[in-house]
Amino acid sequence: MLMSGGSILRRRAAVLAGAWLAIGAAGAARAAEPALPGDLFVGRLLRLGLSDEAGIEARRLMLENGAEAVAPETAYRVGMALAVEGKPSQAVLFLDQAAAATEDPTRADQIQLAAGVVLLRGKEFPHALHVFARVEAFGADAPTRAFATRLRCVAEVMAHDGAAARACIAALPAGAVPRDAALDALLGALEVNVRARAIAGGILSALLPGLGQATGGAPGDGLLALVVNGGFATAVYFLIADGSLAGASLLGLGVGLRYYFGNIHNGAEAWRATAERKREQASRTLIRILGPAP
Repeated sequence: MLMSGGSILRRRAAVLAGAWLAIGAAGAARAAEPALPGDLFVGRLLRLGLSDEAGIEARRLMLENGAEAVAPETAYRVGMALAVEGKPSQAVLFLDQAAAATEDPTRADQIQLAAGVVLLRGKEFPHALHVFARVEAFGADAPTRAFATRLRCVAEVMAHDGAAARACIAALPAGAVPRDAALDALLGALEVNVRARAIAGGILSALLPGLGQATGGAPGDGLLALVVNGGFATAVYFLIADGSLAGASLLGLGVGLRYYFGNIHNGAEAWRATAERKREQASRTLIRILGPAP
């Protein structure tokens, strides 16, 4: 059964209140023990699945008591929980905090890479590329730097930057990916100029209505464009032959021209869509080759 927005809010409030009561009861039963640390409460909220509330509580603790009030691993867990909830900007704040406070440099690099992957999933490509490039250049150990390079290549592929992806993959160690004709063809597909393809499709439809659509993977739309524009052209011809220049002008310029330009636009869009599909298919295949996909 679907729950209303009010029911969901009441449920989350009840769970949060229950967590506070449970902590209070535990503290009362162990009066001789110190109060429950706020960091531990954040962890309990995470275990209850309340990532938003955990993030709010962690931010409150850090604002009131400083960044050290939340342990690095707790900040990391909050960041990953928020990432799972689809909130990359909030997640990255905690992941950056966790990386900055982590004493182990290798672990800090790993958390930074996790932040980069979160940004990548949020399609924030320039920021993700900056994170990967930084770890690639200053990482604590060779395996982590190599993994950062691979992730940077994945980011270039996901951004559909064919030239940058080709250069990045060429810089990978020998044997990291197969260097063959299939890889070169995929990179070539990623480098397809979508704008040039759209212009070509529009020109074809300008020369012959429906030709851009038919050659761009939409033969049904091409046939319809040919029939409609051909019908208008035939009607205009007969009106002119009958001496009805005013009617021919009204039909041709007032109505037919609109469909003609619409046909050109549709031809361009058909070629654009085909080029975009080609790039997307190549991108997915390249990510599988580079793996692991973020």
